Amino acid sequence: MAICVRVLCLAVQKEVLKDVRLVREKVERLEELAEERLVGLEEPFEDEVKAVKGYMKAKKKGCVKLIPIEDFKKET
Repeated sequence: MAICVRVLCLAVQKEVLKDVRLVREKVERLEELAEERLVGLEEPFEDEVKAVKGYMKAKKKGCVKLIPIEDFKKET
């Protein structure tokens, strides 16, 4: 029984590691896109402009609260 649990745990760990790697690749691509837009290599898309404007409005109203990632686990 203990061996089955260990094998299962290893399988789950491998699956989680695979998912983490995929997320990391996506985040790296998003960082590249953000850098391209911020540097001005490409003009932002219309939906990106709308999203930034929406964020700025929400920020002015005080509806946006940024917290450090370290504190995120504490609040959930």
